[in-house]
Order: sequence, then structure tokens, then C-alpha cells
Amino acid sequence: MSDTLTAPAPAHRARRAESHPTAVLLVLALSTFAIVVMQSMVMPILSGLAQSLNVSMADVSWVVTVNMLSAAVFTPLLGSLGDKLGRKRVLMATLALTTLGSVLVAVSTSMGVVLAGRALQGMGFAAMPLAIGIVRSIFPPERVPSSIALLSALTGIGAGAGLLVSGLLVQAGVSAQGMFWISAAVTALGLLGTAALIRLPETAGKFYVDVFGLLTLAGGLVCLVLGINRGPAWGWGSATVLGLFAGAVVLLVAWVVVERRVREPLVDIAMMRTPVVLGTNIATFLTGAGMYGAFILVIQFVQTPGRFGYGFGSDALGAGLTLLPMTAGTLLAAGAVSVLIRRVGPKWPMVIGTVVATATFAFLLAFHTEHWHFYVATGLLGLGLGLAFGAIPTLLNSGVTPAQTSVANSVNQTLRSIGGSIGTAVASAILAATLLPGLPLPTVGAYTTAFTVSGAICVLAVVAAVFVPYRHRAVNTAEESS
Repeated sequence: MSDTLTAPAPAHRARRAESHPTAVLLVLALSTFAIVVMQSMVMPILSGLAQSLNVSMADVSWVVTVNMLSAAVFTPLLGSLGDKLGRKRVLMATLALTTLGSVLVAVSTSMGVVLAGRALQGMGFAAMPLAIGIVRSIFPPERVPSSIALLSALTGIGAGAGLLVSGLLVQAGVSAQGMFWISAAVTALGLLGTAALIRLPETAGKFYVDVFGLLTLAGGLVCLVLGINRGPAWGWGSATVLGLFAGAVVLLVAWVVVERRVREPLVDIAMMRTPVVLGTNIATFLTGAGMYGAFILVIQFVQTPGRFGYGFGSDALGAGLTLLPMTAGTLLAAGAVSVLIRRVGPKWPMVIGTVVATATFAFLLAFHTEHWHFYVATGLLGLGLGLAFGAIPTLLNSGVTPAQTSVANSVNQTLRSIGGSIGTAVASAILAATLLPGLPLPTVGAYTTAFTVSGAICVLAVVAAVFVPYRHRAVNTAEESS
């Protein structure tokens, strides 16, 4: 079953000169970074939202769940539409919907409207793969790897930056819903910049909507993400959660079958099976699962009052500041990635990044008694994150045509997010399994176990990265125009 739409014909290489790369990069960086910050800054203000909406903490947690579900469903869809209908126009639509979502959250006192707004905000995750496609389309070949590395690094540090921004705004007296006016203003600015600065001609051709592929993929991802996100509340062994995981398996297998049979698949399975793409996606999933668990471990550890035998009694702002070295490490790595890509290709920066992430957890196992230990650890984590995620898009792009850039990166980002959700859920489950007597606080032993498990996942990511079948050639940085 399919519907006919229109898609752009490839733009000529000469059109690159019509857009100023530095200005475009600033707009894309602002937009993608603001969206990631928006998603994570809600975590410290959930209690404030619950109070302003007059709902329980259990109910307000759906603000996070709905956002994740929307991101899982719409990221691959909008990435595919961007490749076929035009990346600039789909990015503009994405930013407009994200801005509308922020406004809805900011003005509403109804839980239903707030959830609708968060669903619209979840669409913003598609901005990153669309931005990568735009960079590959219009930037000079020599600037593509470094620009993509910067964009990818910014999304990597956005989660920690969101916690810091939220803490600063709380200290400044900004209300929970008032923060979304700020995010609306930033994404609206990104929308205006995209419209004014990006020159990307998009002419029409024929394109078919893969309805069955969309429904099976969306259904499978909803079941998977919902099961992961609600597992702690509903019980990992409950019939509901197990049924969701079973449904995810059935629907995702059905999606693969559908995509291999339709004329215009939403995601080209042959592309996904390309050794470089498959290997990069596996490594990305494991890297997300290993690294993202560190956020909850660091935040909860440093906020625990020291009288319980560990922790430093930090408030939300102090916990956010603990993650500040991660920003410096990530930006430092982003600058190094482009040099490494030119010299040795994108595979080895990804390998080094996963090795540094493994070393981060080894460091935390040995040193976690002083607050400065965590500043060192988050700096190391940022370095590893910047190297790995800064190199992944270039490595992935080496295995796909320019016309497949956004959808390939959309799937990769979805896998990174799902891996991160699983890693966070595993870390949370470990902490919840061993508590101090009579207190809802984990033992220090629970943290060391969680550090060990996250580090072990990072070791698997190292192995997966090493075995990506990529051989560097000097021409790999020369991109075709899309």
C-alpha cells in the first residue's frame, strides 16, 4: 500500500557556493543542540511540573516517556522524508513542530496538552540526521567530516548540558513551564536561520509512502521503547512489559519482511545490511548503552548526602556542574576527530573513543571517594563520547549514497537512543536492587557493580568498533553532491 508524493532531484555541486558554510553550520549547531538540551532539561524539573499540572509524580513521568516514543517513531520517518522530499523543507517543518510543542508545554495547565507538546518536541530528534544530510549536500568536501563531527559531538553533550541549564534556570527562579518559552525561542531562531541561510534547491520527482513499513516499524519501536521506559514502574517481569517486548520482536521482524518486498521501502534493508553500515550500527548501539548509563550514575552518586558513607550532597546545579568537564572533553575531541579522520579514517577515532569510555568506568571503579574524581571521569567520558560519536556519521556515510544520508543517520541515531535507554535502565535496575537498610538509597557496592557492567558494555563496543570492515582511502572525505 503506498501513496504518491514528490521528492527532490539531486542538486548540482555548484549550488554549494550559494550557502555560506560557517553561517549554516552555526544555525544547524544551534538547532540540534537546543533540541537535545530541551529533552534532558526536563528531568530535574519533573516535580515542579507535577505541582503546576496538579498531577502525581507517576503521571508526570509520562512527560519523558511520550517524548521518547515520539523520537523513536518520527526520527527514521522524517529522515526518510528528508532524503526524498528535501532536507531543508523537512528540517523547517521539524523545527516548526518542535517550537509549537514547546509553546504548548509552556502555556498549558492540562496534562493532555502537555503530553501532546512533548510528542511534538520528540520529533526534534530528526533534526540531527537532517542536518548531516544538509552538510553533506552543500559543504565543501574538506569541511564535511569536521562539521559533522561538531554536530554529532554537540548532540552527545546535550544531555549533560540540559541538566546544567535546568539547574541554572531553577537557581534564577525560572518556573518549570517557563523554561519551555526559552526553548521555543531558540528553535524558532533556528527555523528562521534555516529558512534564510540554507540554499538547497529541491525539485520534484515521484516518491511512494511505505505505509506498511511505517506502521510495523513505528509499532515495533513504540513497544520496545515503552517496555524499556516503563519497565521499572510496571515490573520487568510483568505480563504487560513482557508482552511489549514480544510485540516489539514480532513487529520489527514483520517490518524487515515488508521492507524487503515493497517497491519504495521506508528504510532500504539492503543498505542496512551493508557491512560498514551494519557494523557501525552495532557499535553505536553498544556505545550508547555503555556511555549513557554514566549520566544517571554520576548524578545520583554526587547528590547523595555524605552522611550515608558516600556522595557529596550536591544540589541539581552542583550535579550539573559535575558534568561540565564532559562538555570540554567532547569539544576537544570534536576538534581532533576531523584531523584523525583525514589521517587514519573514521573507524579508529571511534575505536579510541570506546576505549576511553571503558577507561572512564575503570577509573570510577578505582576512584570515587572525592568529588574531583567525578570531574575527571566526566572529562574522560566527554573525550570518549566526542571521539566515538564525532566519527560515527562519517564512517556510516562511507557505506551509503548521498541520497541515503539522512535516513541512514536517522536509524543510527534511533539505535543510539535505544541503546542509551537500555543502558540507563540497566544502571537504574542495579542501583535499585541493593539499597541501604531502611533507606531508598543504593549502597556504594551497587554503584561499583553498575560501573563494572557499564564498562563491560563499553568493552563490547570496542570489539564491535574494531571489527567494522572499513579500509581508509584518501578519497573517502570527498563527498558527492546529493
